[in-house]
Amino acid sequence: MNYLPKNLSFKEGVAFIGETSLIDIAKNYGTPLYVYDWEHLNDNIDGFIDAFGGDTLFRYAAKAFISKALVKELEEKEWGVDVVSGGEMATVQETVGTLENTIFNGTFKREDEIEYFIENNGGHISIDNRYEIEMLDKAASSLNKKQPVIMRINLDVGAETHPMVLTSGYDQQFGISIGFAEEAMHQIVSSKSLLFSGIHVHVGSQIKDPERYKLAMSSCSDFMNTHSEKVEGDAVFNAGGGFFSPYAGDEVDHKLSVYSQAIHDGVKDHWSKAYKVMIEPGRALVNNPGVILYTAGAIKSDRGEKPYILVDGGMSDNPRPALYGSEHKLFNISGGKSDKEAVHAVSGRHCESGDLLVKDAMLPEDTESGDILMSTSTGAYTFSMASNYNRVPKSGVVAVTSSGINEIVNRQSYEDTFINDL
Repeated sequence: MNYLPKNLSFKEGVAFIGETSLIDIAKNYGTPLYVYDWEHLNDNIDGFIDAFGGDTLFRYAAKAFISKALVKELEEKEWGVDVVSGGEMATVQETVGTLENTIFNGTFKREDEIEYFIENNGGHISIDNRYEIEMLDKAASSLNKKQPVIMRINLDVGAETHPMVLTSGYDQQFGISIGFAEEAMHQIVSSKSLLFSGIHVHVGSQIKDPERYKLAMSSCSDFMNTHSEKVEGDAVFNAGGGFFSPYAGDEVDHKLSVYSQAIHDGVKDHWSKAYKVMIEPGRALVNNPGVILYTAGAIKSDRGEKPYILVDGGMSDNPRPALYGSEHKLFNISGGKSDKEAVHAVSGRHCESGDLLVKDAMLPEDTESGDILMSTSTGAYTFSMASNYNRVPKSGVVAVTSSGINEIVNRQSYEDTFINDL
């Protein structure tokens, strides 16, 4: 099943990653707990390199999940990071000592973030709006730096994805509308300290049709071709991210080489000079290697046609069901359970009726309090979006490797939830 960690297996109903029992992990590290199949994650990194080639500028989208351990792994594979905040920048800087292989994205960039990025030799800045151009030029000039920038263009290419993760189209807040792109480019070129290096597009997330990338790249390379003399060095064509990552029930699972071919074909439609492709994979790298472990608490059998299982986590460790209505396939991994399944509703611990992890979960009919449940395809946009709602401590993160278990993020204590209170 392509939505599960590659090294996941079941032995008499107990889940293992490699030779490591997830039941033992739950006992030793507690629940809720984020668990990554680290070998799977590394295989995904290698898969992108094989498909796109070593000349590609890989910039992992930190918003999906970031930790110092992951940044170190990416650095060893010669990947950079796509950052959107000072906190993400600082994580990279603390880990590898430079922001040279980063790209600074986002619709709102604080002045202190801009200065921090440039001071630490940040790579490219993706200009989201014309308002930013003067700010960036002023900051770079004050630091006596020449800052490479690329311009994010908003193209209405109509990606077939959930409206909450669509990032192109004229009713979206991202990027510079194509009608104003030329004016913005001239503003960049005439600035004192900015180097115009290329174009950035991002269609959205979970893109099933690779032709959307080709269309986007064709459109932006057409624009670049018209103004090729203004490019400093090799042109950068940033195709963004959004590569499809399957969830339970999804049949689409394109080879990455199909996306790579579509992107390069789109660029070459209008561009014949030297260029670099930049991509920003996030979810596609970390989602399916990750699971969340929960412990079942009370089971309420007086709630209509299906029992409610209450678990020790919820929207504080995975807000996606409440935000998007997403559902993650659940397994009871405790072992020794009945082969007969029944429909259950699985609810989180928070004081919200919307804290429902799965509305209709097929679980063994003898599921009981104390059992360990595993939520799949939860490696992306879970830990990174976690909160202390109800002052619940954030869960820890462990990585299962071929050599054992590495704790990569500590679980918060009760005291950590009010550490910044005055």
